[in-house]
Amino acid sequence: MSKLSLSLKHAISKVLHAYADYRIGATTAEKHCHKTTDTVLLTFDDYGTAEEVHDILRMLQEKGVKGMFFLQGDWANEHPELVKDIADAGHVTGNHTVTHKVLLGEPEATIRDEISGGLPGPWFRPPQGRYDKRVRAIAASLGYAICYWTIDSRDWTGASVEDMRHTILTELHPGAVVLFHLHGAHTRELLPSLIDDIRAQGQTLTPMSETWNAPQL
Repeated sequence: MSKLSLSLKHAISKVLHAYADYRIGATTAEKHCHKTTDTVLLTFDDYGTAEEVHDILRMLQEKGVKGMFFLQGDWANEHPELVKDIADAGHVTGNHTVTHKVLLGEPEATIRDEISGGLPGPWFRPPQGRYDKRVRAIAASLGYAICYWTIDSRDWTGASVEDMRHTILTELHPGAVVLFHLHGAHTRELLPSLIDDIRAQGQTLTPMSETWNAPQL
């Protein structure tokens, strides 16, 4: 792919990101998952096969990196052993609702059921990253703090390894939170070399020893 094409995709990504910030109004704390350090956090959403989960866990272990996993409740209920494997490996697990239902405009009872039926708190990522002050308030009333992101890998679109690497490294900054999906088509192919590339840019990824607390809601 030409440098021009990559630059155009990066420009489009920045516009979409700016629009998402305007529409959602994510706070700075939410974008950084309430972390107060400058380490780069890798996050993984939704669900995956046992092979996908274990491959990602192995790669993170080999690189000494802690990740954050926002898991669908219905999948977690069907695969408690995989949820346990993630937690036992020292990673953070978070709530991604029960069915990945977009919560905007839904009745309060539906929003509460989707969140309360998911993984226990304190971390919550709304499906598709779509939420407003009302969803935020309901989540907070259930004891959850919202974790958004600062860089979307766009692995959910089937983006190539080259495209994802270009997007992430171009937008990389201290304290970045990168969005991936356990089922991303090329996420596992990218991950080991991306971690090396991030470190080569002088950034530190979240180490296994790092912990952070949920805010007072």
